[in-house]
Amino acid sequence: EYRTSAIIITKMALLSLFTRRVIFPGSSLIAPIGAKLLDSPIITSPSRQFTSPPKKCVVINTIGVDRPGIVADITRIVTENGGNVGESHSQLLGGHFSLMMLVEIASSEMKGLHEQLQTDVEGMSNSCMEAVDPKKVEISPRIGFAGHFKLSGADNPGIVHKLTTVLARNSLTIGNMKTSQEEAPFGGTELFTMEGRAVAYEPMSSTFDWTKIREELQELGESMNCDVEFQEDTKRLGKLRGAESGEIWEM
Repeated sequence: EYRTSAIIITKMALLSLFTRRVIFPGSSLIAPIGAKLLDSPIITSPSRQFTSPPKKCVVINTIGVDRPGIVADITRIVTENGGNVGESHSQLLGGHFSLMMLVEIASSEMKGLHEQLQTDVEGMSNSCMEAVDPKKVEISPRIGFAGHFKLSGADNPGIVHKLTTVLARNSLTIGNMKTSQEEAPFGGTELFTMEGRAVAYEPMSSTFDWTKIREELQELGESMNCDVEFQEDTKRLGKLRGAESGEIWEM
């Protein structure tokens, strides 16, 4: 027992040689000899909460004669004002370029963004309007019907208006549409082509019948000396039902 006690006392003595007690106001710390100690105790402070400035969604619309660097100019202005680009669509039509862009930006920066768009983009007409935040938009109505239409024939005044009126009268919404003109192979007649996709949202009318709409469109085509096709697109319908709002439809 005496020998065991002596060993314990010796170990405790050695341990005391290699440790030291550092006392700070209101606390104490035991650290090994040679350890680097701070001049003052570590003090933890309550976590700070940072709040980001309120954000707004705006739609930028740009149109003008096409030239290199239009998109670069617009996005530079957006970046300089702390904005973030979301969805965008652009198109080149007859030597003119058009761009529609959804941007998220702090409310306090909207004025600066609008002013720069008016002065810093050479040769372009720009507008900036507040939009609904896509994240807060309610889920779109379920699509009950998707169809593909195509018109081709001699160009005549009001041709687009007449066809789209038939679609609207039957509660069809145009998802995308493309029109073009070209000279006929024989003679100087202008050939006009119009193609696109249309959908109907649920709940659909009990009298909705796409075959009757096709007949109405074909009668319209005959009156204008044009060929009109209209078909149900079940494959596209399946994709649209599983897609998020804002999908870019392919022709």
